[in-house]
Amino acid sequence: MQDEGRIQDNPDSGLLTPQQIRELRFRGSAPPFGIKTFQALAYKDYRYLWLGQISHAFSLWMEQIARPVLVLALTGSALHLGMILAARMVPQILLGLWAGVIADWFDRRKVLIISKSGAAVVNFVLAGLILSGNVELWHVYSTTMLKGLFMALDQPARQSLIPSIVPEGQVTNAVALNSATMNMMRIGGAAVSGLLLAAFGIGWTFMVVAIVFLGAVFFTAKIQVPSNAVTTRRNLRGASESLKEGFRFAWNSPTIRPVIILAAVFFAFGMSYMQVFAPLFAKQVMEIGDKGFGFLMSTTGAGALVGALTLATINPQKRRGLALMGVMITFGFMLILFSISTFGAPIPVSFAIIALIGMFQTPYHALQNAILLDSAPEDMRGRIMALVSLDRVVIMGGGTLAGFLAAAFGAQIAQIIFGSMCILGVLFLGSVIPDLRKIQ
Repeated sequence: MQDEGRIQDNPDSGLLTPQQIRELRFRGSAPPFGIKTFQALAYKDYRYLWLGQISHAFSLWMEQIARPVLVLALTGSALHLGMILAARMVPQILLGLWAGVIADWFDRRKVLIISKSGAAVVNFVLAGLILSGNVELWHVYSTTMLKGLFMALDQPARQSLIPSIVPEGQVTNAVALNSATMNMMRIGGAAVSGLLLAAFGIGWTFMVVAIVFLGAVFFTAKIQVPSNAVTTRRNLRGASESLKEGFRFAWNSPTIRPVIILAAVFFAFGMSYMQVFAPLFAKQVMEIGDKGFGFLMSTTGAGALVGALTLATINPQKRRGLALMGVMITFGFMLILFSISTFGAPIPVSFAIIALIGMFQTPYHALQNAILLDSAPEDMRGRIMALVSLDRVVIMGGGTLAGFLAAAFGAQIAQIIFGSMCILGVLFLGSVIPDLRKIQ
């Protein structure tokens, strides 16, 4: 009690809580930017994080195009394409929750530097193997798994760092700008990768991937933020207890629990449109082929960019629970409308609707993450954000069900079912979990 009194009487006493440090850090500061969309960029450390994210995302999307080309060049097998995707996801699924503990135990800035540096080394090793003519399939699998490991460490540390480098009222804006950046790089990175592959080949494309990623290391290293490292006993038992503590906190929170439950429904029935339904629609229903499928995905990326920038501009601070529900309902409705459009409407109509799907998908993710970050205490943000990594398990389950329904009833009917489940899931959860509607 004496310490609490001293903190209140003398905020410079050195006994500051993380929340008090945050308040002092941004006291009297106001974004000088006149455009609301980009207000989080007024804060220096966020600018460094954002610039690092540009390099990270651009490199990532270049790699997303180049890696399948490499696998097909080595094997000619579609099976290996799927197995390579699994190789990347498995480390993230297995280590995602533990990565949250690491983000809470250790200095998040240092965790980011280490994870991004490790990923950069892996990128250069693979590029060197390809250029030297020594690359083999097992090299691709091992480097892919290592990248998955480093990305598992990266995500919770990066996301949980945001509330430490922007004021409370700018968290939603900052998260939305990160989403906008990812989608902008989706469009640009894929295009540049295609041009490089055509002009210089796979090896030099991967070398550019590696060089671009160095920007993520450089800008992350320039971030200056107080360490969140704790003195908790760092061993396996301590990690397990810390993980359980995170689960208990999330379950008992009237804000975090309903958001995570809603996210499970969204990822199970909403995200299958990218992994399962979109390729089926492109090839079997719309008959636009691989090139058309690429354009279809680019259209969702453009829509997602617009949605993220719109959310960054609005930057809601109240009734975010209702906003989250409304976005998901609209998203589900667009999934249904897209399927209906393919029964006879002109193809441009379907493209316009899938742009709207992307436009509502990104605000959902950004709102979800902003609510979780604002609701979690400083020493638990990593674990709470790591819970979101479980979405990969849910996506895999939803994708399996989507494939089964598509085989049984066709892609159009299956997508209508999944879109309807998104809508019904929101309405059901909103009725049985009143706290979801009350989230500010």
